[in-house]
Amino acid sequence: MAAGKPGQKVQRRLAAIFCADVAGYARLMNADEGGTLRLLTAHREITDREIEQHGGRIANTAGDSVLAEFPSAVAALQCALIIQKRIAAVNGEIPEQRRVCFRIGLHVGEAMVRDGDLFGDGVNIAARMQALAPPGTVCLSGAAHEFVHRALPMAYEALGPQQVKNIDTAIPAFLARPSPESRAAPLHPFHRRRETYLARRFNDLFEQAMVEITARESLTVLCAPTLASISDSPGLDETALAKRLSVDPAS
Repeated sequence: MAAGKPGQKVQRRLAAIFCADVAGYARLMNADEGGTLRLLTAHREITDREIEQHGGRIANTAGDSVLAEFPSAVAALQCALIIQKRIAAVNGEIPEQRRVCFRIGLHVGEAMVRDGDLFGDGVNIAARMQALAPPGTVCLSGAAHEFVHRALPMAYEALGPQQVKNIDTAIPAFLARPSPESRAAPLHPFHRRRETYLARRFNDLFEQAMVEITARESLTVLCAPTLASISDSPGLDETALAKRLSVDPAS
């Protein structure tokens, strides 16, 4: 993390540091740049809204990453879990290989603040925890876990001490996952194969029909990520909606 401009005053404070990053961002951009950016924009609306509602402050964003600080570790973890749950709901509407998923890391420690930006070992540890988190989960340092495990009694998966880059001592790490949605009883393998086949056939027929109809009427087909990107954005006005759908608002 950059140390800021020379001459600017540096403050130090204890904070819960939140670090989020998109898993496989380069691959997603290479496969579908437009769809990935639209879906990332929708996800960023979720993250920004939840961070603000939980009392956090966004310190820095760069491409697919978000760095924020919270005065409360409990609020930071609650925010992270809600973000992962809301993003999973949006991702459920699109094919698995095109989903934009976040890894989130949390650490409680001293942060150095200069001109609103955060840097120092505390930020580095939060970033290393983020790198350890599987997509859709939250990885906490041992320090963060100490603050939250009694206030938020849930299943934390202990990963043990982790030796991470640029940190001399091993950092204990714990995984937290959003509460699973209730699901129906699993289907017998025969029925799963049959339903998968029928779903694929239906999707193929639907896409063929959409292409034929829209071509006849000179319309543009909206891909799944585009449609999913507006499902969690209730505040979009006409101009913002047109921009999200890549159409001319005057047309």
